[in-house]
Amino acid sequence: MVAVLVLATFICFVVVDYFLHTRRPRTLQVTASSAQPEAAARADAETANIVDGFEMVPAISYHSGHAWAAKETRNVVRVGLDDFAVRLLGKVDRINLPARGRWLRQGEKGWTVVRGSHSFEMLSPIEGEVVDVNTEVMNDPSLMHREPYGAGWLLAVNSPAADSNLKNLLRGRVAQQWMEVSVETFRTHVSPAAGAHLQDGGHAIADLLSELPEERWEEVVGELFLA
Repeated sequence: MVAVLVLATFICFVVVDYFLHTRRPRTLQVTASSAQPEAAARADAETANIVDGFEMVPAISYHSGHAWAAKETRNVVRVGLDDFAVRLLGKVDRINLPARGRWLRQGEKGWTVVRGSHSFEMLSPIEGEVVDVNTEVMNDPSLMHREPYGAGWLLAVNSPAADSNLKNLLRGRVAQQWMEVSVETFRTHVSPAAGAHLQDGGHAIADLLSELPEERWEEVVGELFLA
């Protein structure tokens, strides 16, 4: 029932934004190198907003399964996990990324994140052919946690329909409202005592799953990631 309500709320946000949105946001410039330069990563961090304890970059687009997409060239789109996803998953042991040449479909399984004995599937925010994979993240998954919008990116995808794909994603005010709903959904799964300790200063804690019984991890993550 909670998942249905979240989906219905998300649809409402998209409909409202369609009629009210009058200015197209600028596009985030992502480098073609395997790791974003430190200067660019710092610039992204400086422009990030904090929404209920989670960083959001206004210039990128978000999939409702908590992946982000940023147009790099006309057809190449950079993909990664948002700050909510990395803080929810906490200490990741392994990430299984698709091989170069694989065709991804928007809204379908893109990769798997592994923590201990638990595997969490995530949905691709974009459709197209994988043309680059961040091997540094595969070797050191903690990089996603340190720089989810920078050096912790996952894939580069050659998407012939990049513009139409990006129109299906969330940006700006609608993305912030969706994040608020995601945070509230997570809070419904934790006890009031645990909920009081979900933030460390202005940011959410680094391992939200640790606040839940382990036997419920896959259920809660699956609901929030729509997988």
